[in-house]
Amino acid sequence: MKILGSCQPYFIRCIKPNDYKKPLLFDRELCTRQLRYSGMMETIRIRKAGYPIRYSFAEFFERYRALLPVSAREQLQGDARRCCIYISETVLGKDEDWKTGRTKIFLKDYHDMVLEVQRDKALTEKVILIQKVLRGFKDRKQFLKQRQAAVKLQAAWRGYYGRKNFRLVLLGFERLQSLFRSRQLAKQYKTARASVVKFQALCRGYLMRKKTAEQMKAVCVIQAYARGMFVRRSFQRMKREHQHRLEARRLGLEEEKRLIPIIGSMRAKQEAMKLEKEHLAALEREEEQRKHNSLSDKQPLYDAISDQEMVDKMFGFLPTVIGGQEGQSPLGFEDLEAKAGMLDEVDLDMLPMSVQLEEEVDDLAEYTFPKFAATYFQGSSTHTHMRKPLRHPLLYHDEKDDILASLAVWNIILRFMGELSEPVMFAKNTNSKSSSVMTQIYDTLGKKSQVQLTGNNTPQPGGYRRDNRLSKGISSVKLKRSSKLTGKVVSQLNSREELIQEQSTISDRPMSNLEKVHFVIGNAILRPAIRDEIYCQICKQLSENNNKSSRARGWILLSLCLGCFPPSDKFVKVSCPRSLDQA
Repeated sequence: MKILGSCQPYFIRCIKPNDYKKPLLFDRELCTRQLRYSGMMETIRIRKAGYPIRYSFAEFFERYRALLPVSAREQLQGDARRCCIYISETVLGKDEDWKTGRTKIFLKDYHDMVLEVQRDKALTEKVILIQKVLRGFKDRKQFLKQRQAAVKLQAAWRGYYGRKNFRLVLLGFERLQSLFRSRQLAKQYKTARASVVKFQALCRGYLMRKKTAEQMKAVCVIQAYARGMFVRRSFQRMKREHQHRLEARRLGLEEEKRLIPIIGSMRAKQEAMKLEKEHLAALEREEEQRKHNSLSDKQPLYDAISDQEMVDKMFGFLPTVIGGQEGQSPLGFEDLEAKAGMLDEVDLDMLPMSVQLEEEVDDLAEYTFPKFAATYFQGSSTHTHMRKPLRHPLLYHDEKDDILASLAVWNIILRFMGELSEPVMFAKNTNSKSSSVMTQIYDTLGKKSQVQLTGNNTPQPGGYRRDNRLSKGISSVKLKRSSKLTGKVVSQLNSREELIQEQSTISDRPMSNLEKVHFVIGNAILRPAIRDEIYCQICKQLSENNNKSSRARGWILLSLCLGCFPPSDKFVKVSCPRSLDQA
């Protein structure tokens, strides 16, 4: 018994939930029957009839102190027994069945439930109050931070806005000052300009009056000298005439004295007068001849000579060529010579003063090849010399055939100027040797027109006539005396691919210098759209070309092109040698 008393033993009565020993299976009737058989239900009933809930005053006060108001706690001065009684009377009521002992308080089950409900309610209220206070503190603190941040933002924004407005106002004042000063300077400039213009007018008037006075003095001096010269000439003429009359009179008297003994005085006097008149007439004829010779010698010094007369005079040593036949021109086609007429004597005082014409301003300096290249060249092409084949033409072309012809002409120009080596001889198209370059170029044009005609699928009866007219136009160019174009050549190829291959065959075979010139000029004549392209390519190769031989070949090719076909109005001033020298 001592051992059992010291060990404080206790027994555990197990209750089976089911007879099958399966989990999660509860048999209510079986458990109730086990509790009834063990006497537990009776014990619970007895326990329930008494006071099953028993707390010591310290435990009760510690657990339910939340139900005691703060004012009552100060009055009770922290006495646990009195606080427990006050809480029980306040919550449970004085008439309820609860008791207090020396150290404990005895309560029913429902009293404990009421106390727990009230305790949870009081704790909930206190927790809500604490949460409210803490949340208020937190929100207040966050609000204060936000308000401080807003104040800082407002301060920064107001500072920025104020500085911005200040800068705008400062800029406005600066503009106002600049406008005021500019108007002031403009007014001063206008005033100064008006003064200068007025001063210039006065100075020019003074200079003009001075010059006019000097010119009037010079004119008076010239008039005086001219009049003196004329008076002296007239005096000399009158003196010569008087001497001639005296001489004629003397000769007449001598002849009269000689003839008086022979024929008598009357007939001698008549013969003497006749001799005197003949002598005076001969002297007058000599005087007229002398005047005529002096005027004819002075005439070339004052007469204007036209450009045609100057060229005829400079190249007069060349033989006359008419219709391809050298030698003297046939009779009846010579120039008519006009008889030199007598020039009337004119008094210099009656002639108006000559007005010096202003020289024509030469504006070719503004038209240079670099400016033209910068304005019209495609892509990154420049006006300077290069030795590489072109990827695209220098100028823009609508037709694909013009683009291919431009690229082919560029290769021929490079080969003609020695910038590109000749291709290796190949045995393709054996008929190309037997025909001229112009015929081959025209063949490509004929094939192009044939391709266009076959694309429409409608025969045209007038096509043969147009081919004949076109062949006559080609023969009129006189680059080849006899054209070998036939209808067989036009009907050989019917596709554009074969046309492009034929054109590349012409330009890719070895050619002589004459064939290269014919190729370039023939393309320019048959394709007027690429004439400026050819001129631009030649001028590009002449610009900044340090090779003397290549530059000489380029100038020869340019001169031949200028002699065969003209450039367009857009390029005509750029093709001037002076404009090309500036490039």
